[in-house]
Amino acid sequence: MKGIFTALINTFNSDGSPNLNALKKVIDYNINVCGIDGLYVNGSTGEFFNLPHEYKKEFLLATAEHVNDRVDIIAQIGGNVIEEILELADVAAECNYNAISAVTPYYSVYSTDEIIAHYFKIADYSKLPLIIYNIPIRTGVVLTRDNFKTLLAHENINGVKFTSNDFFLLDNVRGDFPDKLLFSGFDEMLLSATVLGTNGAIGTTYNIAGHWAKNIFNAVQASDIPTAQIWQRKMNHVVGTLLNSGGFLSTIKAMFEIYGIENCGGCRLPMAPVGDKQRETAAYVVDYIKKNN
Repeated sequence: MKGIFTALINTFNSDGSPNLNALKKVIDYNINVCGIDGLYVNGSTGEFFNLPHEYKKEFLLATAEHVNDRVDIIAQIGGNVIEEILELADVAAECNYNAISAVTPYYSVYSTDEIIAHYFKIADYSKLPLIIYNIPIRTGVVLTRDNFKTLLAHENINGVKFTSNDFFLLDNVRGDFPDKLLFSGFDEMLLSATVLGTNGAIGTTYNIAGHWAKNIFNAVQASDIPTAQIWQRKMNHVVGTLLNSGGFLSTIKAMFEIYGIENCGGCRLPMAPVGDKQRETAAYVVDYIKKNN
């Protein structure tokens, strides 16, 4: 697995239940229009933190069925309830996902030993390889180089989704484990991370600008940094605009409605519904992408 993976949005009906018809159209847009290499399902972009367990299973099943081996798929199954995590690991294996991923346990202050034991339990149980989801800005957990050495030495822990701006650590992990998968997570840092030898990236804006991300990644692979810079700056303008929209995910969903995917829905409570500012921003970003392709 390598290249550009979209952190897939999940789509909802007005009552917050899964809208699987809209989800299929979003998947097709990612594959057919953005040309992405894979999908990362039920991650932060998929609002896993606000999803009932049964909805997580529905989205995993529906995505795998509709993708039908067209691209690689990774199932984010992490959380704090180990029984639910292991059940989702089984669902992912039954649906022929390529790998599972798990966010670091959060909210409580867990010890390093507890976190490592948590990952080892998942890795020992899973029929699929595990990719650690490292996102300290959300979890408050800062894994060290020694922590990664311990975790990645496990035969069934196959890589890291590295959503951090600690590029010194990123480079050390790459050097320590040249054969493990290493995906960057911040869209605005794709170019810099790729230069350090990542295998690809997993990002939110790739839902609507995955082709730009591929341009950045491929240009770096070809040692064409000036071209990569051009596309990264365009990507960064989109990222910055979305961050100032008052609703990053809801603005992306409003963009999909402009693209003709009706009833894409907003985000689940307690996140706010799509408002006028998000719709206005969505229209601007759609126009910006069209003019800058």
